[in-house]
Amino acid sequence: MKKIALVLLTTVASQYAISQNNFRFGLKLGPSVNWMKPDDVKKFENGGATFGFNWGLQAEYSLSDNFSVYSGLELNQERGKINFKPADNSSAVIYFMDEGYNFSSVKEENGIYTPEDSSAFGVQLLERTYKSTYVTLPIGIKMKTNEIGYMTYFGEFGLNIAFRTSTKISDEVDYLGNVLAKANIPDISKVNMDKDMQPIRMQLRVGGGAEYKISEGTSVFGSLHYNLGFTNSVKKDSKLMLNGGRPLGQKFTAHGIQLTVGVLF
Repeated sequence: MKKIALVLLTTVASQYAISQNNFRFGLKLGPSVNWMKPDDVKKFENGGATFGFNWGLQAEYSLSDNFSVYSGLELNQERGKINFKPADNSSAVIYFMDEGYNFSSVKEENGIYTPEDSSAFGVQLLERTYKSTYVTLPIGIKMKTNEIGYMTYFGEFGLNIAFRTSTKISDEVDYLGNVLAKANIPDISKVNMDKDMQPIRMQLRVGGGAEYKISEGTSVFGSLHYNLGFTNSVKKDSKLMLNGGRPLGQKFTAHGIQLTVGVLF
């Protein structure tokens, strides 16, 4: 009985040691270039690329010498710009605000939408910059070459599952002749926009890079990824904005190119 117990203990210990050797953990950070792509290009325009930053943790488990699965936890700060000024003859995008930078939600009565705050003034939205923070869970597969000297090259494919923590917006607007608004709110910036944003978004993640072995069990790495958004970053029907007298329909997907450097142990 003692011999059997010893054999079992030895087997479990060896399997644990193997799994520990297959597991790697590390830190990473890097800049990114981000943009938001509108689904309806006749109504909206991409306002251009902006810079962001990300940092976090990475974990990998080797399935073989050439394949690994990875995950981790990232904090992403990024921006995106959308031009709301109509390019054709479509009606303007309007929202309502009071002098304290507070948005007024819209209400519907007999098919007519009006601001819940009757004292709020109308503003035409021309261009908006979204500044958002996400906690991202990347999940994917890494395909690696054999070690060449001290170098290993790899390709990756997976998903980014991102949970939004906050969004601030800065707007370029037309005050529609409202003298009081022009006098008291010269700039609409850093205003909370949580009400009109989706809490979760998803992106496809594809890229590649290289590792350099600096000691036994420790490597530095660099990678470049393209993140392709395929879920809506904003609410499908706006809670705050009107277009043609009805809630604005909108779909903006988040895309980006992300450079990452880090260390794995």
